[in-house]
Amino acid sequence: MADHFVAMNRGVQGTKQTDFTTGTTSSAASGIELRILDGAGWTKKEAALALKAFERFVETAPWVAAAGVDVKL
Repeated sequence: MADHFVAMNRGVQGTKQTDFTTGTTSSAASGIELRILDGAGWTKKEAALALKAFERFVETAPWVAAAGVDVKL
């Protein structure tokens, strides 16, 4: 089984398919990416809930600071 990646660069809105880079290899040139493990059985609903949880994480300054993630607050 492989992982699949969906990545995007800074400055794009993600409103069209060409805003994204997809494939089975991580994109070192992209600023952010999502990795999905093939065969893990995630549903669309579970994935949407996980994405909302990541959004909460990024918006919670103490969590970002504790994790050492380099996101300007």
